[in-house]
Amino acid sequence: MREGSKGRWLIDELDIMMNMDKISPKFQAIFVTGSQKVVGYEVFPYYRDEGQEYELTSFLNNRTIPEEYRLEVDQHVRRIAFKELSALAPGKAIYVTIRPELYTGTIGDSLVEELETLKNQVVLGILLTDEFTSWADHKHFTYYLQMSGLRVSMKHTSIKEIAMSDIVHVKPDIIEIDMNDIEDDVANVQRELLHVYSIAASKIGASLLFQGVESFQQLTDAWKHGARFVQGNFLAMKKESTANNQSYQADLVKHFRSFVSFEQNRIQRLLDFTVYLDRRVSSVLEEEKTRSYDDLALTIGKRLEDVCFRVYIVNNDGEQQSANAVQSDQAWKLDEANRWQNWSWRPYFLENIIRMNVDGKGVLSVLYKDLTSNDHIRTFSYPITTSEYVFIDIAYHYLFDHDYVH
Repeated sequence: MREGSKGRWLIDELDIMMNMDKISPKFQAIFVTGSQKVVGYEVFPYYRDEGQEYELTSFLNNRTIPEEYRLEVDQHVRRIAFKELSALAPGKAIYVTIRPELYTGTIGDSLVEELETLKNQVVLGILLTDEFTSWADHKHFTYYLQMSGLRVSMKHTSIKEIAMSDIVHVKPDIIEIDMNDIEDDVANVQRELLHVYSIAASKIGASLLFQGVESFQQLTDAWKHGARFVQGNFLAMKKESTANNQSYQADLVKHFRSFVSFEQNRIQRLLDFTVYLDRRVSSVLEEEKTRSYDDLALTIGKRLEDVCFRVYIVNNDGEQQSANAVQSDQAWKLDEANRWQNWSWRPYFLENIIRMNVDGKGVLSVLYKDLTSNDHIRTFSYPITTSEYVFIDIAYHYLFDHDYVH
């Protein structure tokens, strides 16, 4: 042993290699969100000595340690972990981390041979351990594993994050997102990135595994962003065996019932809000049939100023027909900047136009970032005729005060 920074004892690599009998795995349950049942266990390497235990993940990730040391420890832990497979129910798997630099050439072939009879019970989490290699450098390795019938997961870490191009190149079966990498001060921005990962995963048929879930809020974020699998200390601690996780499962079932109830209530209130706006705008249009586009935009803004901050009118080709009616300093004025601007490039614009024509009702947009204010807003659009539509931007303060809208 040797003393490290802040008085913490670090393990010397030679101590580890000379005492392999003191190395064994711990297992952390992974839950599937659909049934809230345990679907597998991730393997973590531990060194135990004199009543203390030390996780060896940093040892295996440390590229300054000889590769043959790291490989021997990796294989040793995996052999012990696979002894648990016989105790697992059908459909459950062991998740093991693979560092590609340790499995090049014939060693990679040996790995495939080792797992030949365990294909349905093993998931390989591919982890890049330094900033100088990319997923593109290892795409042939992951492809080789997949072609051998093995399931591959891409592990997302602060060392090597996963870009959209990486997902396209590797086409993993699972994408792992570490919730510990989401920083509190930029949480809203990173939650948007989670949404992007969710879309990318669905496009290639991959599942999302959210790891490091340490709180109810993080579990909520994972659920909202398409998690198929969840894992973390909030759900189940690491254990020395794969037995007895029923109490954790019961807790997860309770949490998910809470999510569903909350989301149903939020959606209902959102629909009620849409109907409320629909009635108010319809009432204004009934009274203001002969106004010009600019006058109509100003009138609607003034009548709905408790809700909105900007109103404009667009035709069915996406071309803005009016100036922007904008609320500023408690007064409404016209801003000519976007007259004749075409908005058909915006996502869902043309789809919402068709929906308004078919249903004859207004449409409330998803939350998005406004190009002018940089705030997150929603837009309510309503058909004036079958070729003219009013767009009403909901004020940020209204969204903030009504969490079901935000």
